[in-house]
Amino acid sequence: MTIYLINRPEIRLYYELFSAWKRLIDMTKTAKKLILSIVSLGLLSLVGPGNVYATGDCEETYGGGETCIINKSFRIEKKVRKDDGDDWEDKVTDVEEDEVIEFRIRIKNTGELETDDMKMEDFLPDELIRVGGDGLTEEWDNFEPGETKEFIIKVKIDSDEFDRTNFDKCVVNKAEVRYKDKFEGSDTATVCYGQGEISELPETGFDTLTVLTALGLGSMALGIVIRKSSK
Repeated sequence: MTIYLINRPEIRLYYELFSAWKRLIDMTKTAKKLILSIVSLGLLSLVGPGNVYATGDCEETYGGGETCIINKSFRIEKKVRKDDGDDWEDKVTDVEEDEVIEFRIRIKNTGELETDDMKMEDFLPDELIRVGGDGLTEEWDNFEPGETKEFIIKVKIDSDEFDRTNFDKCVVNKAEVRYKDKFEGSDTATVCYGQGEISELPETGFDTLTVLTALGLGSMALGIVIRKSSK
């Protein structure tokens, strides 16, 4: 019966139309998949590998949302030198009035991700005045793995610090690195300066030494008296 119907011209025409329509549907599904694949590849190429990595390893959490682990790390190093010096050190001494001092802050991306929203902040002591170089606060983006940012800050000691004699003083300057406004690390450098001669022993120290000496002599005398009495 089926063969007889298909052999009829009108039925055969309907059958061929149905087959063509089915093949068209299958081709449409394949075309949709191909279009989606092309669009996905295009989006990935626009985003770029750095931003893809920045998402980290993400897992879906219960109730919706994602928890992402981002492998990031940074290293900060702070050094100091006199303006006419060659070597960078952790500490400089005998800094004179009006002498320029340079602080060098280096921040390295030691992680595996390109990061944005980076910030360096330098906490200059009140005794030091910035006279040039980079700012006390610096922000930047596109911090690539292995890249190092360097900042130079030039300062002088406040002249009011030298309005006295016979003193010796050290101040500590700290710099911090932050990622998305979260603390990631810090380092310090020290500046020492002074003027005049420092007394070898303060007045209060002399009095204390005198008292201790007197007590010691008194104890010895008391011991001699006791020994003589026992005889």
